[in-house]
Parts: sequence; structure tokens; C-alpha cells
Amino acid sequence: MERKEFLKLTLGMAGVTMVPAAIVASCTKSTNYAPTNVNFTLDLTAAANAALNASGGSVIQNNVIVIRTGATTFSALSILCTHQGCTLSFVSATSEMVCPCHGGTFDINGNVVSGPPPSALTKYTTSLSGHILTVKS
Repeated sequence: MERKEFLKLTLGMAGVTMVPAAIVASCTKSTNYAPTNVNFTLDLTAAANAALNASGGSVIQNNVIVIRTGATTFSALSILCTHQGCTLSFVSATSEMVCPCHGGTFDINGNVVSGPPPSALTKYTTSLSGHILTVKS
């Protein structure tokens, strides 16, 4: 075998073995798609936020979903999946966030329940004062 042929064959084989590794790495890489510097308020008496007056109700604002979890408690989470940034849907019947892209699921606290997401959702701080709910990073 000539040197030229040997080099072609060797480099070709090396390239083929690197492709599967690159595919696996791209699927497991964690990127933070969550909004940063979150700071907004929701008036619970406003019609747009009426869903938050009942436990299990939710409102989405600024890529953050706010879910009422109790009489005076709320959960505020990034609505963007940690796998590839797809927008999640909230299923109130199961209290889970579901990713339409690859089937990942998160619980109401943002923890990964199943699927490919590499990490939990970013959680934001909530505080209720009267009928004003504040959501912050």
C-alpha cells in the first residue's frame, strides 16, 4: 500500500469514528436557555391573571410560567426546556411541564421527571403582597 492511500484510509477512519462522539456530545450538552434578570409583578385582580386565583392555575409572562400551588404559594419556572430550549406546556391535571420536542417532563418544582433534559428548570423567587405577586431572579 502506498503512503498516500494509507493516509487517506487512516484519516477517513479517524473522521468516521469522531462523528458518533460529536452526535452524542451535542445531545447531552447542557445550555441554559432560561431568562435572566427576571423582575416583574402580576396583579391577581387583573383579568389576564385570573387563572392564578385557583390552585393549579398558571400564567406565562417573559418566558416564565407562574403556577399557583396553594392558598398563598406559587411556583415560577423558566418555560424553556433545558435540553434544547423548546417551549414547555403545563399539564395541570398531572402538575407537569412537558416538552413537545423530545418528550421531556418536569415536575411543578422544575425537577426532571423523564426524558433527555440534562438539568432542572431555573426557578424564580415569588412573593405575594396583597393582590400583587412579584417574580424575581
